[in-house]
Amino acid sequence: MTYPNTELIAAVTDMIDRIGIDTTTPAAAPDRAVWDALAEAGFTEIGIPETKGGSGGTSADALSVAHAAAERGAITLLIEHTLLASPLLAHCTGTAAAEPSTVVIADDRCSTREVDGTTVLDGIVTDVVHGRDAARLVVLLEPPTPAALPSIAIVATGAPGVEVRPGTDLLGAALDDYHFDATPVDLIAESPTGANELEQRGALSYTVALAAVAGSVRDATLRYAGERTQFGRPLAKFQAIQQRLAGLAARATLMQTAAIAATEACEAGPHLRRAAIAAAKAVASASAREVAAAGHQIHGAIGFTSEHSLGRFTTALWAWRDRYGSEEYWSDVLAGQILDEGTDLWDVVVGAEPDGEPPVAEGNSR
Repeated sequence: MTYPNTELIAAVTDMIDRIGIDTTTPAAAPDRAVWDALAEAGFTEIGIPETKGGSGGTSADALSVAHAAAERGAITLLIEHTLLASPLLAHCTGTAAAEPSTVVIADDRCSTREVDGTTVLDGIVTDVVHGRDAARLVVLLEPPTPAALPSIAIVATGAPGVEVRPGTDLLGAALDDYHFDATPVDLIAESPTGANELEQRGALSYTVALAAVAGSVRDATLRYAGERTQFGRPLAKFQAIQQRLAGLAARATLMQTAAIAATEACEAGPHLRRAAIAAAKAVASASAREVAAAGHQIHGAIGFTSEHSLGRFTTALWAWRDRYGSEEYWSDVLAGQILDEGTDLWDVVVGAEPDGEPPVAEGNSR
């Protein structure tokens, strides 16, 4: 599994550049023209086998598409639909999502019941990313008993009994709360994928997206420092600026390296995969603040205007650093493997799979 797929990234980048993006931030709406073009080309179902209604390819290919979209500043459902909801639906039912979908991990406030032979959903889910932009919600429900499997409930966003409390994140993307009151369920199925595994997929996806936008901040800042003159010479000629640029470039490279390592570890055992994703998301989230700060500091006041494209990328860093777990959360998960499970620290450092499969250690908050 190879990430990044440079040919795929180039193709998606060219497609987005031809369409064009308004990078005013916060955005008034998602980039629907970009989504429609990607869907028509089959990129929104990449990574799902053709036998299940997908476009073929690997999950690394899907991550590459998400990388390209984030790198160009596009606001789309690619992570929620292409990397999370549709693969989960295909895995559970054998068929990919037919309409734009998003996913949410429910807690014990959500449950299903039977009413006159119809399965209905009751409860509350919060912070549903791109909720209003999706036609379907894929709700991952807790198992009813410890011995049972989790399940997914597919609900139409416009179904009876759905109350939406709209919100947005810093980028302007929909971040909604949903209240279900005897809402009819289109489909319910057991899910071999539980909350921990879906959370890891989300963390990996946003690690890739964070690394992509960090690269855009780096490139824009290097370009600006070379073009902007002060006291008769480019900013990049001043030693203090050079040091700041070097730190920015190092952070962006560290984030990309972590994303690549975590993607490669997806083919390993679950223990090593969890450690690699935890380390990568912790690194990406911790580095996001420094990358954004350096970009704004070197750009000066112009970089803080809503019209300047820099804001689209630095705001993404701020908005996504806590999504599917902050650096503190994933650091706790990683520490739990060492302190609670007895994993050798050196195995974690070098990415070695230990003998046996210890139980999953969870952090204290998402």
